[in-house]
Amino acid sequence: MKNLNIALRSLFKKGRSNGIKILSLGVGLAMGLVLIAKVCFELSYDDFYPDSECIYQIRENMEAGEKKMDDMDFVSGGVAPGMKLEIPGVVAATRCTFWVGNSVFFMSDKNKYKADFLLADECFFDVLPRKVLTGDAKQILSRPLYVLVSESLAERIGEGKDVTGMSFELASFPGRVITIGGVFEDVPENSHLRYDVLLSLCSIKDLMGWTHENGWFGGDSYHGYIKVQPEADQEALEAEMAKMLDRHVPPEKLKEMGMTYRLSLKPLKEVYATSSAVKGMAVMLSLIAFSILFAALMNYILLMVSSLVVRSKEVAIHKCYGASGKNISGMIFSETFVNLFASVLLSALLILALREMVEELLKASLGALFTWQTILLLAGVCLLVFLFAGLFPSYLFSRVPVAVAFRSYTESRRLWKKGLLFIQFVAVGFLVTLLAIIGLQYQKMVTDNPGYSYDRVVYTSLFGVESSAIRMVMDELGKLPEVEAVAVSSSLPVRGGDGGNMIYRNGSDDVVLHINDLGRMDADYISLMDIKVIEGKAFDRSYSDSARIVMVSRMTAEKLALTLGWKDGVVGKKLYISGHGKPNDFEIIGVYDEVRVGAIRSEIMPPTVWFYSSRPGSIVSMKLHGDITVENMKLIEKTIQKLLPDKDISVNSYEVSIINMYSASRLFRNSVMLGGLVTFLITLVGLIGYIADETTRRRKEIAIRKVNGATVVNIMAIISKDILYMAIPAVLLGVMSSYWMGENWLQQFSEKIPLSVFIFAGSALAIWLVVLVMVVARTWSIANEDPVKSLKSE
Repeated sequence: MKNLNIALRSLFKKGRSNGIKILSLGVGLAMGLVLIAKVCFELSYDDFYPDSECIYQIRENMEAGEKKMDDMDFVSGGVAPGMKLEIPGVVAATRCTFWVGNSVFFMSDKNKYKADFLLADECFFDVLPRKVLTGDAKQILSRPLYVLVSESLAERIGEGKDVTGMSFELASFPGRVITIGGVFEDVPENSHLRYDVLLSLCSIKDLMGWTHENGWFGGDSYHGYIKVQPEADQEALEAEMAKMLDRHVPPEKLKEMGMTYRLSLKPLKEVYATSSAVKGMAVMLSLIAFSILFAALMNYILLMVSSLVVRSKEVAIHKCYGASGKNISGMIFSETFVNLFASVLLSALLILALREMVEELLKASLGALFTWQTILLLAGVCLLVFLFAGLFPSYLFSRVPVAVAFRSYTESRRLWKKGLLFIQFVAVGFLVTLLAIIGLQYQKMVTDNPGYSYDRVVYTSLFGVESSAIRMVMDELGKLPEVEAVAVSSSLPVRGGDGGNMIYRNGSDDVVLHINDLGRMDADYISLMDIKVIEGKAFDRSYSDSARIVMVSRMTAEKLALTLGWKDGVVGKKLYISGHGKPNDFEIIGVYDEVRVGAIRSEIMPPTVWFYSSRPGSIVSMKLHGDITVENMKLIEKTIQKLLPDKDISVNSYEVSIINMYSASRLFRNSVMLGGLVTFLITLVGLIGYIADETTRRRKEIAIRKVNGATVVNIMAIISKDILYMAIPAVLLGVMSSYWMGENWLQQFSEKIPLSVFIFAGSALAIWLVVLVMVVARTWSIANEDPVKSLKSE
């Protein structure tokens, strides 16, 4: 207790640099602990469900020709309930789908809301339970056009009133009245299934006019889950699943189609946490957190060691009065405890003050990040920091000889200081280079040529609007002087396409090619998006709506020509394509250059096909004459809203959609950038302290050199050379260590930047330049000082 009192009294004592120590350690702790909390959050997904170790997601594995799809998280609708009926050990099963997704809906009082919809069957809460606050979940999810809503959404809608019995209409399905039957407790943030509204799965037929929720093959757009008995064996269950599949999907039929098809299981807690993207991010964030905390810790120890010369006489006097090495160590540990406690308080205040930025950066609330389990882990991290921060300084201070009380202490511990600073420079080199790699890859993704031009293109979705009304909207938009061209389609390349359709050999079930179906477009879409036609021609207005014509990508054309032996090209040939009813024959009229579908990911771009339709699709795209401005967007929204007053109209920039597609990479880049900046600043604080110690220690040496004719440049070169000899190898080591991590991170993208030597050389040179500028700035005054002032005491 006495040591703590001494430490508290000396907190503001001159020469201790406690303010700098607390500030640098506090900032490092704030960043490091938040990143560790984020890693814990990512790895804790779905662990809140009771008996979560008994819950599995059903996965689909398929291979057809060159196309191989393993461990896909969707299955046909009949698989999950079939397992409950046919496989012993399965106690409950459910299926769900995000067909409606994030949608706008209007209450009966015309108030508008937006929420995430999940269609689920009546057994959903038997497998993935949430506390039901009002209503009978099984009964509600068994009734068409009935929903359960989350507690938070119920509060928004009802404003304190009971929402049970209230009704609403989805903007995408006008005229379909949906009734709220009950309320459930909100889904935690660490769930791979996030939803605000549970809509009964049997509503599909009422909304879509069709359903395939009980199919065993095809229509594989459902997430399936089972709950098994605690003693159930996964391998035994998968063997039973294979037998079940053979009973419902004849193997000979699959053989005729040239396909293999099997089902597998994945433990619920591994669905999110073991994905390659999450594992890669967890490793990266852990390394960044370690680098920041280690740099902050080394900087704290460096500042403590730097104060050794100033405090040596004080320590020696304590020893004169009987203090042992153990007593000195106790004093240093008490001082470390006080400083660490103040640093933790500062880090907590920083996190709370920057709450919005932290939550935006990490895509999680502070409440979700800092659970009691995570807080215990972070307390353990702080304990380790305390032990290391106190251990090394206490060892050095306890070895100060008693004789120092009567003479000057000349031991500078330069080797210790340079070693600590060396480690910090390694961390800076690692993080700065990693930031350069991530930043360049992100820049490549958002500026990459997708095979079409989206400059000055905006779009709006008009789902649920009649074709005649969409045509009227197009006519009005075409009259606006700001609009250069208008076209419609059923989808957008940026949103991806339907990857489940296939091209068959004529007259058989033999699959020739799996394609990504980009949906329908009108005659103006190709020209509006500046898609390059390399063979044949584009769609034009001469074709009627009954025309069964398609355009294919270069890759599709090449694969078809090779497989079907079409040596004279593909234009004019017939294709037989699934997913578009009967008859299923379509004539190829043109070939376009490759277009990117969705984001740049680990998979290569798939073969794509575009279908023609003169009937307006649900997505209206517009190219503007000038730049996209807020005024232009509002004018377009106002024009559409005037024609469709009951619709929720939102006009979006295509360029912004491209950027938002890579929001996860952008946030990760920002995390690394912030981590690198914090580490660099902490290292610079340590560097400034080191330079101050060196210039103080060598003040008389510098003065003598100046008397003997040394110039200002000579003096600065001496000190700069000493530091650069340490900084150059340290930064090189950090830069080289970032290569492995950057290479691993880039594996998730099919198109990536080359890791050229210029990236690493540029990062290293930038760091060395900043270090050199800092050294020159800090040594300038001592190099220009009158040597008489330094020598007058001699």
